[in-house]
Amino acid sequence: MIFKNSVIRTVMLTALCLGLFILFASVYEQSRVEVLDVWAMKNVSVIHQPALNDSFTFLTNIASRPYQYAIFIFFAVIWLIGERKWIEPFVLGICLFGIRFENQWFKEWFERDRPMYDRVIEITGYSFPSGHAMISIAFFGLLTYLLVQNYSLLYRYRKFMYVVTALFIGSVGFSRVYLGVHYPTDVLGGFAAGGTWLLICILLYKWLNHVIKRNVSYE
Repeated sequence: MIFKNSVIRTVMLTALCLGLFILFASVYEQSRVEVLDVWAMKNVSVIHQPALNDSFTFLTNIASRPYQYAIFIFFAVIWLIGERKWIEPFVLGICLFGIRFENQWFKEWFERDRPMYDRVIEITGYSFPSGHAMISIAFFGLLTYLLVQNYSLLYRYRKFMYVVTALFIGSVGFSRVYLGVHYPTDVLGGFAAGGTWLLICILLYKWLNHVIKRNVSYE
């Protein structure tokens, strides 16, 4: 019953995130939304200064592909070799590589041009949804969830862990707007799409654990 209720809640949250993504994907080209996007970009660009530029560039780099792969390999080695666990690295790998593929596919589908308002860094490619927002919430969100579920000390401080992770992910999303490479709707759409994939991966993790525990109890 506990497993069933947990799955139902997760499925409902997944549907909510998916609905939000569909909403953002449907409205970002509307004139009123575009006006708000441009207004936000212009107002954020007003606070540009060298110290903040360096800070947000550093933050956005931490959430980039090389660091994600390095973090994934680090924990995969710990779980596979050190602890003889395969579900955690398996699901985390599906999360990371799946979300990167999804983001590329979405960008090629929507083909939204990037904003051109006082860019702090230069970047190519399409804009919607934000890859940093989408991948960060899925990958770092799942990583935190797996750490909390696997280690009693971290589970004891799970609220703190989730809050810190949420602040980091939110800051990464804001950094993309601050640096002038994404509109706010790109970031919000990325969070919604990434949140959907995060919850799907959590469902997969719960299902695999449930199946293994059930099989063990039958032996």
